[in-house]
Amino acid sequence: MTHTTRPHTTTELEASDMASDTPGPFRSPSWPTLRKLSGGALVAGGAACIAGGTLHPIVAGKAHSVQALHGAGAPWAQILLAVGTTLLLLGLPGMHAWLAPRIGIVGFLGAVTYFVGNLVTATGHLTVELFVAYPFAHDPAKAWIIAGDDSMLGTTAFRMLNTGGGLVMLVGMGLLGAGLIRSRAVPRWIGVLTVVGMGGFMLPLAAVEGLSGFIYEAPRGVAIIGIGVLMLRRRHPLPSTAT
Repeated sequence: MTHTTRPHTTTELEASDMASDTPGPFRSPSWPTLRKLSGGALVAGGAACIAGGTLHPIVAGKAHSVQALHGAGAPWAQILLAVGTTLLLLGLPGMHAWLAPRIGIVGFLGAVTYFVGNLVTATGHLTVELFVAYPFAHDPAKAWIIAGDDSMLGTTAFRMLNTGGGLVMLVGMGLLGAGLIRSRAVPRWIGVLTVVGMGGFMLPLAAVEGLSGFIYEAPRGVAIIGIGVLMLRRRHPLPSTAT
C-alpha cells in the first residue's frame, strides 16, 4: 500500500502557528509580564546602585586601595553595585522594547551603547573588585598585588577596559537622554537626569566617602527608577503631547 502525504493548506498552517503561540507551561511570559519584570528590575537595580555607590568606602581619596577595601562598607557596597548592575542589564532590553516606537535611532543607539558600556566596564570592574581585589586585600601575603594608584590591578589592559568601557557607557547615557528628551516618551526630567548623570562622571570631584558615589550613581539611578515605575504602571510610553 502506498501512503501519500497531503500538503497542508495555508489555513491549516496559520492555525498551527496560532496554536503554537498559545500559553503553556514552557512558553515565554507574555509581553505585559515581561514589561513589568523589566520595570521591576530597573527600579530595584537603580535603588541598589544608588545605595552601593553611597556606601562604597573611600580612604584618603582612594576607593580601591587596600585600606578602602578594608572599609566599613566593603564588601556590601560592591555587592549592592554588582546586584544593581545585573538587574539593570536584565531590565534594559525590555526598557528599549517599551520605548522603541518613540525614541528613534538616537535612543536606540543610546540604549545599545549604554548596555554595552555597563556590560564591559561595570561588570568587569565589579567582578575584579569583588572576587580578586577584596580577597587579596584581606590576605597579607597577597595584599601587595593591589595597585597603589587606585586602579586595583595596575595593568594597562585593565585601565583600558575601564576607560574604554566607561566612555562607551557615558556616550550611551548622553544619546539615551537626548532621545528621551526629544521624543518626550517619558517626563522630561528623566531625560535631563540621564544627561546630567553622564556629566557627573566627568566632573573633577575629590573622592569623598558617602558623597562621590552618591553623585555618580543618583542621577542615572533615579532616572532608571523613574522609567521602571512608568513601565510598571503604563502599557505604553507617554503620548507625544506630554511635556
